[in-house]
Amino acid sequence: MPPPLSVYTSPMNCVVVCIGTDKISGDSLGPIVGSLLRDKHRLPCPVYGVEGKTVNGLNLADYRRFLLAHHPDSTVIAVDAAVGRPDELGTVKIRKGGIKAGGALGRDDPIGDVGVLGVVGIKGGDALATLMAVPYPEVVALAEKIALRIATTLKEAA
Repeated sequence: MPPPLSVYTSPMNCVVVCIGTDKISGDSLGPIVGSLLRDKHRLPCPVYGVEGKTVNGLNLADYRRFLLAHHPDSTVIAVDAAVGRPDELGTVKIRKGGIKAGGALGRDDPIGDVGVLGVVGIKGGDALATLMAVPYPEVVALAEKIALRIATTLKEAA
């Protein structure tokens, strides 16, 4: 369940939702980015989905409703891990129109106005097994890159 709104208000008309679970190395990209944005970069807008309090396939619908109810006019930036082609490994993809989260669980739930995807594994076969095999240090390095890019962009816009 999402946290109370009073904890996450800000004058900036932007919200960041970092999707994933901190229980699977490759899928922990989102929560690591969220924690970095909140703790290291002190982002001037609400950040949902951090280590220990994740936004994942099990509660994504609750967060979607929460965002519509409490942040209806905010731009939502959704961050998630992805699998891709071998030449895309370690890259960051930015998409207008958000992302479809939950692919590893067979879900296709759209969320966000802007999507930021970090390619952590190679597509093919079992996506969940691929995410479980991703080395954690590689995920952290990519998360740091994404968090810095988001923080720099939003702070310049503030």
